[in-house]
Amino acid sequence: MTYGLTRVGLCPRCNQPEFLFVHSDSETMEFCLRCIQHTLYQINEPTPVAGEFLLMSTTPTCAGCLKPEYEDENTSRWKLLDAHLMDGTEVKVHKICMLSEGCEDCGNYYAHSSNRGYGTHMVAYYNESTIPPMDFTDWNRIDGAGRCSKCAVEYYESHGGESNFTYCDNCEDTVHNDNTSSYRGSRYCTNCVQDNVYDCDECGTEVWSGNDHECDEDDSRSVIHSYGYKPNPIFFGTGTYHMGFELEVEARSSSRFDGAQMAQDILGEHAYMKSDASLSDGFEIVTHPHTLEYYQNQFDWSVLNKLKRHGHRSWNTDTCGLHVHVSREAFGGTVNYNSSLQDIMRMQAHQLRFMKLIYDNERQVSRIAGRASNSYASFADKGRLVPKVKQGRSLHGHCAAVNTENYATLEIRVFKGSLRKERILSALEFVTATVEYTRNLKVTGANTALSWLRFTAYVSNNSVTYPNLALIMSESFTNEQDPTDNDN
Repeated sequence: MTYGLTRVGLCPRCNQPEFLFVHSDSETMEFCLRCIQHTLYQINEPTPVAGEFLLMSTTPTCAGCLKPEYEDENTSRWKLLDAHLMDGTEVKVHKICMLSEGCEDCGNYYAHSSNRGYGTHMVAYYNESTIPPMDFTDWNRIDGAGRCSKCAVEYYESHGGESNFTYCDNCEDTVHNDNTSSYRGSRYCTNCVQDNVYDCDECGTEVWSGNDHECDEDDSRSVIHSYGYKPNPIFFGTGTYHMGFELEVEARSSSRFDGAQMAQDILGEHAYMKSDASLSDGFEIVTHPHTLEYYQNQFDWSVLNKLKRHGHRSWNTDTCGLHVHVSREAFGGTVNYNSSLQDIMRMQAHQLRFMKLIYDNERQVSRIAGRASNSYASFADKGRLVPKVKQGRSLHGHCAAVNTENYATLEIRVFKGSLRKERILSALEFVTATVEYTRNLKVTGANTALSWLRFTAYVSNNSVTYPNLALIMSESFTNEQDPTDNDN
């Protein structure tokens, strides 16, 4: 009983490109060696050894799976294509044995080894010890692009190291930590969380789309509204313009729902609670519009100390921010069909001065804000403020240091979250002081009107109006306080 090598073709049993054989017991069956042995399982003879057959030495084989090239008019997936190994060696592989995309950085296409034929019927005509070791690449998907293992290492190093990246189990991408969000204690890329996680309107529980969820309509968790919740505004205080803030809080040793309920009970109609996918286990306090005077003299700030005493944190976290919304009325109102060209130019000029003071003094602003520029409050628009004001164009969309995407407000996102009353009031006073200082400011290419020194002099001269801002400035600059100190 003998085997006979006939040709290269697709095995009719496994549909793979193979060297095809017949067997003396069944010469009508032309299969690959593995399939013919499986079919004639009753044959107890040994598997042929290397060298027993005269191979078609001119038949090229795939470096990935060690199977021969095969192509006819019906299929091209077994045709050999050019690819690379990690050491730079150029090889030939089947289309399906090549990574489906080239490396974003070096542009090379690489072979993969998932089908490499060690220990299979290929031993019948290759001595395994003669098969050269192949240096296949590990493939990485980083920040939305495929990269070979060599380029992945270089990419990690140029972005602060591999420890600054997180693997997203949902989309199987590895993303920078600045672009991740938390869901039930695990981190995913922000896009996956935003696309898949929603908050139950009844109980406020975060739910991954497609997962079963049941809740009790009477559950106290309903105090935390979904991220998209936006009630009609209630205005407090009398003045030309109002402000609101969003304070993110994390629960550390108690329930976030208990903390939210406590905050809601204290603040009543002055604020509401929302969820935010950027938080690990927390909520966001969102105030209705108030004047600065109302915040300074009438707002119930006791909520901050009570949250701290019940195990909540904001400053000593990696996730919490403080965002201040200021009404566009502060700059003359919103642009509408009734606005004259002169009014529009005046409003835009004031907004430009306001933003330029913030962007041109990034280092000093970041210091009193408690954190440097990041993906949630980027200063990347510096030098591009005119199109930002006139056309709303921004490199980071709503995640800019000053977000201009809201119709009725400008949102200043630079501040680190805090449960210290003076910190929050200093942010509100900073926004107000910046609005008022730039209102009628004459700016020329030669003067220093927008310098930090001139602005701090203005705050110092008006410290009665901005006492908390003057205090934080003094702590941050005069005493050189470390902005990461614990001052929740």
